[in-house]
Amino acid sequence: MTGSGFGKLSTGRLLIVAAVIAIVSGASVGLGVGYVIHYNAPTTRTFYLFDRSLPFNESLFNIPHDTFVPDTVTVNKGDHVVIHFSDIESTPEGHTFNLDPPYTFDAVVYKDVTKGGGVAGTFSKVGSVFMGQSQTATITFTANWAGTFPYYCAIHQPTMTGYLVVIG
Repeated sequence: MTGSGFGKLSTGRLLIVAAVIAIVSGASVGLGVGYVIHYNAPTTRTFYLFDRSLPFNESLFNIPHDTFVPDTVTVNKGDHVVIHFSDIESTPEGHTFNLDPPYTFDAVVYKDVTKGGGVAGTFSKVGSVFMGQSQTATITFTANWAGTFPYYCAIHQPTMTGYLVVIG
């Protein structure tokens, strides 16, 4: 009876083969874990948020017809978030931006630029801010809690709702 193929290899060659197998296996596992557990350092994420009207008669169905565009904002835990929210409708109505606890935010609301512009109001650590027709707001906060959190306009529920998704 003859020996196995390994019996024909010297001890040195067997050690080299074992080392190569260990290196390839370790690299594969390391790359797999690195792909799954990927760390991104906190950074500033800037988003532009607009209102949009859905094409149906609000008075006929008695349902608000506005939505947020985009309706999802995705960030990493620890990111500093800046949202520039603009009321771009010609309809003489306002909007709110609400973000429920645990989040609060700082906001600066700007007057309609066609009527002179300037700052209409500055707010610190609030959960809601109101914007009149054709106004804009800059909303800032740090994404300290992971999860999915709705943001919404209290005036145009249920259609004007979006989601802050914090990965972490």
